[in-house]
Parts: sequence; C-alpha cells; structure tokens
Amino acid sequence: MDGFDILDTPAEEGFDDLVNLAALACGVPVALVSLVDRDRQWFKARVGFPPCETDLNSSVCKFVLAEPDILQIPDLRADPRTSTNPLVTGEPFIRFYAGAPLRTPAGITIGSLCVIDQQPRLEGLTPAQQDALRRAARQVMTLLDMRRAIQQRDALRVGETGAFRAREALRDTQAALAIVDGDLPAALRHVVAGAIRAIPAAEGGVVELLDGAELVYHTPAGTLAPHVGLRLSLTHSLAGHCATTRTPQRMDDALTNPHVRRDLCDRLKLRSAIAVPVLRGDTVLGVLKLQSAQAAAFTDADLALLGLFAGATTASLAESEARAETRSQDVYWRGLFDRLSEGFMIGEVVRDTAGRITDWRFLEVNPAWGTLLGLEPATVIGRTVRNVIPGVEEEWITEFAQVVESGEAVTFTREVQTLRRWYEGRAFKLDGDRFGTIFLDVTQRVGAELRRNALLQLGDGLRDLTTTADMTRAAAEIVGRTLGATRAGFGRIIGDVEEIDIEPDWTAPGQVSIAGRHQFDTYGDLRAPLRQGEPLVINDVTTDPRTAADPAALQAIGVGALVNMPVRERERAVAMFIVHDVHARVWTAEELGFLRNVADRLEAGVARVRAEELQGVLNHELAHRLKNTLAIVQSIASSTLRNVTEREPVEAFERRVLALSRAHDVLMHKSWTAARMRHVMESVLAMQADMDRFALDGPDMDISPQAALSLSLLLHELATNALKYGALSATTGKVRIAWRTEDGKAPTLVLDWSESGGPAVIPPSNRGGFGSKLIRMGLVGTRVADLRYDPVGLQAEFRAPLADVQVQVH
Repeated sequence: MDGFDILDTPAEEGFDDLVNLAALACGVPVALVSLVDRDRQWFKARVGFPPCETDLNSSVCKFVLAEPDILQIPDLRADPRTSTNPLVTGEPFIRFYAGAPLRTPAGITIGSLCVIDQQPRLEGLTPAQQDALRRAARQVMTLLDMRRAIQQRDALRVGETGAFRAREALRDTQAALAIVDGDLPAALRHVVAGAIRAIPAAEGGVVELLDGAELVYHTPAGTLAPHVGLRLSLTHSLAGHCATTRTPQRMDDALTNPHVRRDLCDRLKLRSAIAVPVLRGDTVLGVLKLQSAQAAAFTDADLALLGLFAGATTASLAESEARAETRSQDVYWRGLFDRLSEGFMIGEVVRDTAGRITDWRFLEVNPAWGTLLGLEPATVIGRTVRNVIPGVEEEWITEFAQVVESGEAVTFTREVQTLRRWYEGRAFKLDGDRFGTIFLDVTQRVGAELRRNALLQLGDGLRDLTTTADMTRAAAEIVGRTLGATRAGFGRIIGDVEEIDIEPDWTAPGQVSIAGRHQFDTYGDLRAPLRQGEPLVINDVTTDPRTAADPAALQAIGVGALVNMPVRERERAVAMFIVHDVHARVWTAEELGFLRNVADRLEAGVARVRAEELQGVLNHELAHRLKNTLAIVQSIASSTLRNVTEREPVEAFERRVLALSRAHDVLMHKSWTAARMRHVMESVLAMQADMDRFALDGPDMDISPQAALSLSLLLHELATNALKYGALSATTGKVRIAWRTEDGKAPTLVLDWSESGGPAVIPPSNRGGFGSKLIRMGLVGTRVADLRYDPVGLQAEFRAPLADVQVQVH
C-alpha cells in the first residue's frame, strides 16, 4: 500500500466515475473503492456512503484480501463473519455485499471495489454484473498504476537534480495536475504557482504560449500578474530565444542580454530570469519563465528544477506519452538492476498464525545474486530461504526479521556455511513486510583475515609450547577451524614414505579420529609427491586419478578431499600435516599457502624444541662434569689438607665449594643463561639452617650467572658468621633478607641483611680473614657494603648496579 502513496489523497474524477459505473451496473445504491491499511479501511472513491473511512472492525472488505475472485455475501446478517458488524446491526444497516479484489502484479491484494445494498440478495449478482465489477476493478488498478508511474518518474527527476527542498511543491503540483484532465489553462496555473513556491528567488512567473511568430502571456503570477495577454516577438525576448532553440536559458542580467528589449525591463520589473520550453511531444507549446528584479538571482539548480515543472506539465497533458516514458524508465532501471555487480534481492517475511516471523521468501533477485550464491535466480522466486538453502543459519532470518519489525537498516558480515561463502552487505526495509538487501561476496577477504589471525595465534602458541605433541595438537585445531575442515592432524613418516604414525588429531563434531599407524598404499597412489617433498592435494577422491580407482578406503574414514603438506628436514619429508574434508572441495592457492606457512612454522617450532632438548642434555652433561670437577677439587683439597691440624679453615673451604656447587645447580635449571634470585638464596641458606629461620622479602627476578655465583658466596659467608656468632647461634634468632630496586640515573639493586634475636653483637677487633673479605667485596665485586654491628644484631646493606645483576636482553 505504501508504494502507491494514495491514502488520504483528494478525490479524483477517474475513481469517482468508476464507483458510479459499478453502482449503476450492479443496481445498488452504494459502491466503494476501499483500500485496507494496517488499522483501517479508507475509501478513495464512494457513492451512497458518507464516511470516508472506517476501522477494521467495521470492515467487510478485509475478507476479500484472501479471496482469488469476487466475494459475495448474500445476507450479511446471516453470515457469521459479518452478523455482528456495526454497519450491519446499525446505521446504515447494510445487508448485501459483493467485492472484487484490487490485486497488484506481484499478487498482493490491497483492497476491493465493492457494491453494497440495504436489502439481501440471495441470488447475488448476475454473471454480467460480476463481469462488470471485475472490469471496473481492473480499471481501478490501472489508474493506481498510472498514478504511481507518474509519481515515480517525477520523483526520479527530483532526485537527479538534488532539489529536495522543492519536493513538497512539486508533489502538490503533480497532484493538482492529475485531476485537470487536459485542461491547459488550469494546468498552467498550477505549474506557475508551484514553480514560484519551489524556487524562492522567483518574484514573478508566467507561461508564454506560442502564437505564430509571437509569445502570449498566459496565467501570469506575482510581479507579472498585471501583464496577462502581453504579446512579445520571438526575436526580441528571452522566452523567444528559449522557444526557438528549445534549450533552457538562464539570464543573470537583462541589461546586458542581447535577447531582451531594454524598454520592457522597468515595465516588467525584470533583471534576471530562467526559462524552459514547454513541450507536447515534439511540438513547442511555449515557455515557462520565472523572473526577479535582482541581478543573478537564479542558479543552474533552479533552472533544472524549473525543467521538472515543465515536464510535469507535459505529463499531465499527454498521459499516453507519460506512460511510454515511464515504461522507458522502468526498462532503464530494470537494465541497471540486471547490470549491478552487487547482489540485490527483495524479500518478504513469512509469519505464523501468531504473527511471528519464521521465514522469508524471495520476491526478486538480480543476475549478480545468482552468480554470488551459485544458484539460478529463476528457480528461487516465490520460494523461502529455508527451502532454497536447507540448514541456513538462523541469523539470516532473525536479523532480516528485525529489519522489518524495527524499520532500521543493518549492515552484516556473515557466512552461509552450507555454501562455504561469506557475504557483506546491508539490509533495509521497503514497505509492509518487504525488505531489500544489497551485498558482495567477501569470502576471499574474510578467509585471508582468518588465515592471518590463525598464523598469529599459531606463532604465539608455538612460542610458549615446549613439546612436539602440544605443538601439533595446537596447530591441528587452528588449521581445522580456520579452513572449515572436518579433520586436521600431524603424522611422522616411516621409511621411504611407506607408513605414517598420526598423532592424536583434531576432528569436527561427528568425525572419528584416525590417530595411529597407516600404510599409504591402502588409500591409493599417494607417495610420489611426498617423496619429493611436495604437497599432495586432492579435491575429490572419487575423480582424482590417484584415488579414483578405489576411493572407498578414504571415504570410510570420512575423507572426500585432502591435503598432505610435508614437514621437511634436510630437504626430505619426515612428517606431514594432514587436512581432510568429508566432502569434495577445491583447495585454493591461498589455503595451500596458509598450510605451507603452518608446516614451515611447525617445522621451525619442532626444530626449536629438539634444539632445547639437546641443549638440556648438554646442560645436564656439563653440570655433571662440573660437579665431578668440584668433587675432585674437594677430594684433592681434603687429601692435601689432611694433615692440617687446624680443621676450621679446611671445613670453611669445603663449604664454599659446596655453595658454588649449589649455585651451579640453580643455573643448570635455567640453561646457564640466568637464575631466579629467590631460588639461589634458598639453595644456599638451606645448607646453614632451616628456612623458617629466614624471612625473604623482595621481588623475584632473573639474575646473571656471575651475579648468582657472587650472591651464593656472599650469603654463604653471612649465614656462616650468623651461625657461629650471630642470630642463628641462638634458637630464637632470625635473619631477614630484603631486597629492592631504586630508580635513578643508574637503577640499583639494594640488598639488606638484618639479624635479630641472637646474642649481643660485638664489633670485630680486626678486619678478619677471607670470609670477611668476600663480604666486604659485596655483590658482583662492587665493594659497596655497609656493615653495622648493632647490639641487637648485624645490619648490612649491599648495593650494585641493576644492569650488572639482571640478565640483559639483546
């Protein structure tokens, strides 16, 4: 209904004539052109019925909407559909009804042409009367279609010129012209008045009609109103020049224009003007002109807009020509519709008995739609999307339903999984339950984005994983989901590409795992490309010459298409990444490139893990040899110093060697590149006393091997002294070790050693032995050591540049 723009418009003679003819033909007092809106019925034309509209509760015409032909109700009081209708039980007490449906070419019924009597007619209308009613209904639709065609054409012209500000004036003029029925003076009056209203710069307007070699003023308005009947020569006026050249004219200054008589400028209050020819077919009828007393008052846009008013005049005077032009425009838009490279579709939602939207049907699609979806356009018209694309995602229905319900357009990017295609576009409401969409296939772009993101995800995952099994499982899931495959996995090749051991694989729901050992020859002639380190690509196991002879073995494990991407070592395939699809599919070059990237990254990741495993073996061997070396040193020292009577220095030496050994153990766990600071502290202090005697407080961090060794020796000496003379020599004594970093020009690590709960501290009377020298050397040999022998316990602070302590990242 919205497409006709007819509701609440003034009466029009053509429609009035038809209801009168219908009443006469059927011998009834009442006839109506009834249009059914959402909540009312409105009468475009009526005879014998005063109201111009009623609500739907009072409507009998609503029952016509579902009828294929004329609906007759011989006695409205006896029919259960209408027996309680207010128009039946009360004024005007109607008793007989017959209505012919008003149906659009698309098959949508918008109302009826009905006849009504206050007496029942049990026999109904005669066949001749029924035929007359049908013919009249078709004429009503013809008038509606013609009216809409004229509106569409004129609206198109308004849109092309961009003169939206004049739309209301142009519409009013068109509505007035629709009822003049060839009355030239009336048409010209409407055109002049509408043009002046639409173009604010105009102070006066006129249509100058051609009369031989002269132009005569007709229907002048504004400043030109006093000059009705004025005659001007074709050769001495702007309008004459416009008529003879048949081209629109814009004059910025009459004082300099060669086509204007100077003596008329003051008389007509003319300084600037615009003029367009008024035509009927190929014949020039005259010129539509607007003028102003100001120079340069008009623009090219005003001139173009004036042309629309002249065109509206032509349309009202030659309906047949207007129809021909409208058909031409329809052909143009249909051609444009068909030439669009974007897919375009018009659909209509389908509702259940409760009014809920459950589906939608195709009303019209363009050829590009068929190309983008791989379907024949002619086969889908009138069918629902659930029928055309079985298993289509529910979002394709619910989102378009929301567009219809809310009237708000939406932009979408979504996949039709059964077609393996992604689409991006915009859906918008048209009218009623209809909507339109325009869209493009963005499968390649979305696929590229998915593959790029998958490679980033894979890179992050492989960097953090430490075993080959974890890497292959992570890569298989990422590849399977990214490519929409049904299985992905990793296998190690055995022998001369004879067998493969497939590790636990990733599978889509409903697919079985094929983890385990398989012989290549079981599945066809698959070995040749893998022996050369090249990928094996099969789009369809039933047609590929390498598997077509007996595809059953592959089909039995859910393989309709496959890719085997080798992982190479020294230019030889030692493993392969497998991707399967249960259905045949064409593996694109982009997908194969993605798999090659995955295989290369997996190859690099496996190489890294193997290198780290080898490095671990080397580290353990180095640690073993170093500990043996330290044990030999300790044994040599013990043998050499066996006869030394003073055992304390000998034991101190052995403990220092043991402290170094513990530090080397910690470094071995970090591959000799770094050690955790807290771990170093705990490994050294645990040799001296239970760890509950120590309180460690500070941020853990990686420290360099040199710092680990220095810290181990420093803490060993401090703890040894505390055990002999300080807090650890008493059962209640404790040691707090705190460390922090301080910012500045050179960030610094500050380590505090604080004893409490032990015997009273007495400062040493001398500088002490080697142990004291180690303590005064501080951290990493900086010699920044502040020792305070407080009575409650030793307090010491050590400082070192943070850059000398932490591991440097290059």
